[in-house]
Amino acid sequence: MLSHADNELITHTSRGTLMGALFRRYWLPALISDELEADGAPVRFRLLNEDLVAFRDTSGAVGILSEYCPHRGVSLALARNEYDGLRCLYHGWKFDVSGRCVDMPTEPAESGFRNKVRAGSYAVREHGGAIWVYMGAPESEPPFPVYLWTTMPESNRIMAKWIQDANWLQSLEGGIDTVHASFLHNTARGPMAAPGRRLGNNLMFNDTRPKLEIEETTYGFRYAAIRRGPEEDKRYVRITPHIMPASSYPPFARGENRIWNMWVPRDDGTCWAWDVCFNQDTPMSDELKEQLKEYRGYYSFDPKTFVKHAGPQNMWLQDRELMKKESWSGIRGLFVQDNAVQESMGPIVDRTAEHLGTTDAAIIKARKLYIKAAIALAEEGVEPPGVWEQGDYELICSDAYVQPADSSWKAERPLEERFAVGVA
Repeated sequence: MLSHADNELITHTSRGTLMGALFRRYWLPALISDELEADGAPVRFRLLNEDLVAFRDTSGAVGILSEYCPHRGVSLALARNEYDGLRCLYHGWKFDVSGRCVDMPTEPAESGFRNKVRAGSYAVREHGGAIWVYMGAPESEPPFPVYLWTTMPESNRIMAKWIQDANWLQSLEGGIDTVHASFLHNTARGPMAAPGRRLGNNLMFNDTRPKLEIEETTYGFRYAAIRRGPEEDKRYVRITPHIMPASSYPPFARGENRIWNMWVPRDDGTCWAWDVCFNQDTPMSDELKEQLKEYRGYYSFDPKTFVKHAGPQNMWLQDRELMKKESWSGIRGLFVQDNAVQESMGPIVDRTAEHLGTTDAAIIKARKLYIKAAIALAEEGVEPPGVWEQGDYELICSDAYVQPADSSWKAERPLEERFAVGVA
C-alpha cells in the first residue's frame, strides 16, 4: 500500500509536479505517423495534462505546438495548414514547426513584432512509424530512444494506441504484473505463439504462484517469474524488463511475435496506451497482422478518436455465456481485458486500501523507484534512471524459456554490462 501523499505524488503529472518533471526528462511517443498528412488537418491531443496540436507541413516536417495561439488564445487545431506553418483563423498569425511566427498580417511590416512572439513548441522526432516528443528543457534534451521494435521494418510490426480511462500508473502496473496472465488471460490462445509456445502457456496457467526475483538496472529493473518446468529438474522462466519512464516488454522469447507497451499520461485520469506487436526475425503476412489485430483488440476502439467502444457503460462488453464455455473473463481482446480490470478501479485507485502479496514484488519495486527518482530529481537534480541510456534501448527485450532447476536466470540471461547498476 501507499500513503495518500505518495499516491498523489506518483500519479499526478502536470507541469510543476514531481512526476510531471520526471516524465519531461524522457522522449515520449505522441502520435502514429499516419495520423498526420502533409498540409492536412492539425491533430489536437493531450499529453502530461497539456493541450497540444500537431501538424505536418508541405516538406513533411512535423511540429508539436501548444494548442492555443499566443495572440488571443484561439485553438490552432482550427488553423489553416499552409505550406510552412499553421495560420490562426482569427487574425492570420502563422507559426512554423518550431513555433516561430513567420507571418503577422495584422501588424506593420516594419514593426518586427513577429520576431518577438513564438508559439509554445517542443522537440519532435519521427522514428519507427511514430512521432515522438520531448517536453523538457531544451538545454537538457537527452539521447533519442531507439527501442528494439523501432529498428524493425514496417513489414515486421503492427502498432496501435488508444485512450485508457485510468491513470497511467495503474495501467503500467498491469503491464509489469506477470501473474495476472494466469487468470485474466486464461484460455487465451492466439497468433502470438511460436511452435512450442503452448507449452509455455500451459506452464504459466498451471503454476499461479511463481517466485519473483528482481534485478535493478540503469534503465529501471528487470524481473523473472520462475515457475515449475515441464520436468522436475526444470524451471520455466519469464523475464520482463521495466523501462523508464513507463514501458515494458511482456515475456516472450525471440522467434515469437513479441509485444512492447507504453502508458503515457494524457491527464491524471486517462493515459495513452501504446501496443506494438513485432517479430524480430520474420516479416508478418497480411493475414497474420489481421489475426494479431483481432487477438489484441485493435478493432475495439474508434481509429480516429482512439476512444474505446467497451467501458463501464456496457461492462466492457463482457459475455457471461462465453465465460461459462471458454473464457475466464468473458471479454474478447487481450487489451480489452486489461482495460476492464484497470478502469474498474476508478480513474486513480486508492492505494491506501491495498493488501499486496509476494507476487506483487515488481509493482512494489516500481512504486519505490518512481518516488525515489522523482524526489531525487526535484531535490538534488539527480537524473532519473534511463535518461542517458535511451539511445541503447534497442538492446532491451523480454524472454521466456526453460532452464535447469539449479541454474540462475541471471547467469542464463546475463544483463548487458552497460545496464548494470554501478557500471559507467
